[in-house]
Amino acid sequence: MGWRVPVCLGVLLVFVGGCTAAPPPPSPAETPALPSGGWPVGEWPDGVDRAEVDKAVDDAFAAGGPLRVRAIVVVRQGKLVYQRYSPNPADAQDAQMPSYSVAKSITSAAAGLLVRDGKFDVRAPVRAPEWPQGDPRAAITADHLLRMSSGLRWNEDTDIGAATSGRDAAAFSARQPLATPPGTTFLYSTGSTFIVARALQDAVGGGGAGLRDYLERELFDPLGMAVTLSFDDAGNWLGGYGAAATPLDYAKFGELYRLGGEWRGTRILPADWVEYSREPSTTSEQYGAGWWLDPDSPQTFAAIGFDGQQVVVEHDLVVVITATDPERSETLREKVVTEFAR
Repeated sequence: MGWRVPVCLGVLLVFVGGCTAAPPPPSPAETPALPSGGWPVGEWPDGVDRAEVDKAVDDAFAAGGPLRVRAIVVVRQGKLVYQRYSPNPADAQDAQMPSYSVAKSITSAAAGLLVRDGKFDVRAPVRAPEWPQGDPRAAITADHLLRMSSGLRWNEDTDIGAATSGRDAAAFSARQPLATPPGTTFLYSTGSTFIVARALQDAVGGGGAGLRDYLERELFDPLGMAVTLSFDDAGNWLGGYGAAATPLDYAKFGELYRLGGEWRGTRILPADWVEYSREPSTTSEQYGAGWWLDPDSPQTFAAIGFDGQQVVVEHDLVVVITATDPERSETLREKVVTEFAR
């Protein structure tokens, strides 16, 4: 199963760089052991062909060229079993790499934390200043927005750039008219997540900085993640794509969801929130609340971003791929997951 996230020119213009050429990669035998970033290290599983995995990764790295996989991390049964980084100088293990729309899944997690704390209700209408009482848009809930079924008009190819070129991306998104009644149509919309992020800020207080501090205290620090968030000129977190972390840290986020909201014995997200996130939407069986789903494999779900960013949770695996080429990323994911499923 492959996930295809709409290409968004606006995001492409925000994140550039990391595409310098580099010499060919060393052979797998010459690749030095890398620090685990706090992960317990596991043994290579029996029945998985290491040579086949290495070859697929070498091909995906494309010698560090402009179109490449930048890094891959595989965690199996909670232990790090594989990690490699392309030879491009921008792809060092400690480099924070953009999440693009993987951030939508982080926004969903933020909503779950606030639901846990009794500060947010995803079923209640979102209070947006652009939607006065009596406006049909005032019926839009956070559930609609997280599930991409708000009904608001949106063009993913052009509206991200328009939203982020202005001062307030959430306000731009909320000002869009209804194209369909809320809850009736699936339309992938980064703007919907901008609106959710602003609503979460309002629930926490203190604007984008307040939400950042809350996420660091309640999510990132407990997981041992270092995450850089991006904000618009109004001080709002760009929750549709504005997060960056290392591949090892993205794996921690995936592992949190694989374990149903627990991390090393500590409950962080409510188990029912994780299940809610993985529930197929009534408007799309391939999308939950901020997560992509595989209808043919209910145990598989993924945070997916532009250009091939992937945090895939599949049975006992978490696979993280960062990339500048969605095709190489998807080909590598399919190969690696198939090998580990043998």
